[in-house]
Amino acid sequence: MKSVDLNSNWNVSVGDERFDCELPYDVTAHAARDYSCAFGALNGYIPAEKATFTRALPTVKGTLCEIYLHGVCGYGEAYVNDKSVGKLNCGFGPYVLPCDLSGARNVLRIELYTSPEMSDKYLGLGISDGVRLNVPEANAAYGIAFPFVKTSVVGDKTYAETEVEMYNNTDRPLKFLLECVATNVRGKRAGKKQRKVVLKANQNKVISVPVRIGNPYEWSPSDPYTYTMTATLVPENGEACATSTRFGIVSRSLNKTRGLYVNNNKTLLFGAYLSHADAAIGAVSLYCNEKRRLLALKETGYNAVHFVGCPSQAALDACDDVGMYAFVDLFAHLAEAKSPLGNIFTDHDRNIFYALQALRNHPSVVMYGIADDVPECYNRYGGHEVLRYIAEQIRSVDDTRPVTVSTRELVPTRSELESVGCKKTTFDNPAEAINAGREKGLFDEVTSGAFRAMDVCGFNYLYPLYDTDFIRHDRLIVGSRTSSERAFDSIDATEKNDRVIGDFNDCGMDFPGGGKFGEIITTYGDVDAIGCAKPQSVYKRVLLGERGIAYIVVRDPDNDEPVHMWNWPRYLGQKVKVEVYTSGDVVALYLDGRIVGRRLAGKINKHIATFNIDYYPGTLEAVAYFKGSECARGVLKSAGSPKTVRLSSFEKNLSVGRHDLGFVYVEVCDRDGELVPYAMRSLTATVTGGELVTFINADPLLRKNAFDDCLAYGGRALAVIKPDPGETKAVVKISGDGLQSTRISFKIKN
Repeated sequence: MKSVDLNSNWNVSVGDERFDCELPYDVTAHAARDYSCAFGALNGYIPAEKATFTRALPTVKGTLCEIYLHGVCGYGEAYVNDKSVGKLNCGFGPYVLPCDLSGARNVLRIELYTSPEMSDKYLGLGISDGVRLNVPEANAAYGIAFPFVKTSVVGDKTYAETEVEMYNNTDRPLKFLLECVATNVRGKRAGKKQRKVVLKANQNKVISVPVRIGNPYEWSPSDPYTYTMTATLVPENGEACATSTRFGIVSRSLNKTRGLYVNNNKTLLFGAYLSHADAAIGAVSLYCNEKRRLLALKETGYNAVHFVGCPSQAALDACDDVGMYAFVDLFAHLAEAKSPLGNIFTDHDRNIFYALQALRNHPSVVMYGIADDVPECYNRYGGHEVLRYIAEQIRSVDDTRPVTVSTRELVPTRSELESVGCKKTTFDNPAEAINAGREKGLFDEVTSGAFRAMDVCGFNYLYPLYDTDFIRHDRLIVGSRTSSERAFDSIDATEKNDRVIGDFNDCGMDFPGGGKFGEIITTYGDVDAIGCAKPQSVYKRVLLGERGIAYIVVRDPDNDEPVHMWNWPRYLGQKVKVEVYTSGDVVALYLDGRIVGRRLAGKINKHIATFNIDYYPGTLEAVAYFKGSECARGVLKSAGSPKTVRLSSFEKNLSVGRHDLGFVYVEVCDRDGELVPYAMRSLTATVTGGELVTFINADPLLRKNAFDDCLAYGGRALAVIKPDPGETKAVVKISGDGLQSTRISFKIKN
C-alpha cells in the first residue's frame, strides 16, 4: 500500500473568510476571545466556531482507499465527494476512513465545530498532526504492513520479535523470503533474520520473526536509545516491498507486591498531565515544541507524562528521544452523555486498534489507560462490562503494557447509597453524600467490578486510600491525578507503598482553557505557559530527591502565591513570609549578611523552612544544613530598575524540512543582569529571515496591545518565529520602553 502525504494545499473557510494553509493547523490558536460566552473559562473564552477544511484528492480506480487522520481537534464529519465517510469525535487519535476515489474529480471535505460547553479543556479546531492517503498498489498481488516489534531477553541474548501482516491477493500460492533487519542510531546493522513463507491463495497472515540484537542497548529515561526495524518481503518473482518502524529495547512487568519493573528495575513513575494544546501555538503539534515542553517537565524531576487521548507522532517521538515514560489514556471520556456525537464505541474495535498501532512501537509508552476520570467505574452507563471488554481488546492487540482506568470519588446516586446499606439517601450538599458513602465503603464496593478487569487501578486525588486499599485488596494502584497543593502527601504515600506504581500531578504545564473565571490560561501547572519553571516546580525537585537546593520564595502579601522575588516596596518595614525549599533539615536565613533566623525544614516540615521577617531591600541568602553540615545555598536579590533585555533560545539551528520553529525566551534585566520579576514593560518583536508566529507571556489574562507587541509578565515573554525557507539566517530583535534592544540569530537548514 502506498502512502501519500496530504498535509499541503488545504483551503480553510471560517465564516466568510477563506485562506490556504498547511497541516498541522489550529484555527482558534490565536482567535479573539469572547468573555461573555457561556462556559468560556473552560476553553480560554474561545466562542463557538465552525471551520471547513477542503483539499483535492487524486483519482484511484478499481479499489477503495483509506484516509488516515491523526490529531482531530473539534467535532464533525469527513466527506469525500459530498458523501460522508466518517464522524470525528475529537479523540486526537487516528481515524482510518475508507473512501472511493474512482471519480474524475475527488474532493475531501472535513467539517469541524467546537464550543466552550463541549469540554473542560481547550480543544482547538483543526488537525493537530496530519492527514495521509493510503492507496493500494495498482494490481497489487501481495504486500506487507503493520510491523510490531516486541523485545525480550532470553539468558544473555536479546531478541526483537517482529510481527508483520502479509497478504496474497492472487488465486494461487506464493513463496516469499521475509527479511527483517535491525539498524542502530548510526545506521549500522544490529541484527538480521530471514524466514521463508508460503501464503495460500487470497490469504492474510501475521508472521513473527525473532531478530537477535547484537551488543544491545536498552531504552531508558537516562539513555533513550532507539533502533529501526525494516521488514522486506521478497517474492520468488516480482518486486520486493518493505515497511519499517522505530523501536526500543525495553521490558515491562508487574509484581503484585513490589509494583512496576522496567528492564528488571523497580520503577516509580513521577509525572504530570500534559495537554495536547500549548499556550504558544495552540493545538498544533510539532516535534520541536513537544521536545521543548517535555524537557521543561524533565527538569522538574519528572520521568513520565500523562496524555489524555492518543498523542501525535511528534509528541511520541519526542518522548522516545527525550526519555520520558508516557502513560496514555486512549479516550478522554466514555459516557455517551459527554459527547455531542453520541456513543464513541460505534466502531470501537477499529478505534482501539489504530490508536494502539500508533502507540505500541514507541518504547516510551509504559501503560495504557482506557479513559480518564470516568463514571463507568461506578458501573454507570453499564460501565463495568464496557471497561472489561475494552481491556480485553487492548490486550488482544498489545499485551506488553499494563492496562488501567481511573476515577475519583463521585457524588453517589440514591441507588448507589442504597446498595451499600445507607438508610439516608437525601442530603443537603454533595459533601454530605460523599461522607455517607465513605462510612459504608461505597467507593470500594461500586468500583470493584471495574478494577477487577484492570492490571492497575487508577486513583484520582485518593492517596489517603492507599493504605486501606492494601489491607483489603491484592492489587496495584497508580495515582493518575494528584494535586500540587498536596504534593508532599501524595508523593510520600506513593514512596511508602510498594503497590503504588506512580504519581501524576493534574497539570504539568499551563495550557489555554480550564482556568479560573476571567483567565484564558490555567495557572496550576508546574511550568508556566511559556515554559519557565514556577516555584512549585523547584519544590517538586526537592520532593523527588534532588539535593543541593535551597530555593527562596516569598508569599505575595496580596494573594499568598509563592514568588521568587525580593521587591516589595509597598510593604517596607512590614512582616512578609519567606519560605525556603530544601532537602536539608535546618535553614539559616541572612539579609545582607546579617542572620535573621534559623528554622527547621526536613520531612517533618514538608521540606519547607518558614520565616516571618521585616521587608527591607537587599540580598537574602539561605544556607541549608543536613546533619550539621552545609548542603546547599540559595540567594535572592532585590532587582534594580529594568535596563536591558536578555534573550535565549531552546534551539538555534532550525530545519525547514522538520517544520522547526524558533523559540526566543525574553527576560527583562537590571544593569547587573538580574531578572526584574516585577517588570511589565511593553516589548516589541521584529523578525528578519522569517515571520513572527506569536509573542506571548505567562499572564493568565494574556494582556496584549498588538500582534508584535507584548507586555513582560514576571519579567519574561516568549517570541516564536517560523523560518523563511529561502533564507539561511533569521534574526529576532526585541526592544522595549527604556530598554536596550537585543538580537538573537538562528541558522536555517533546508
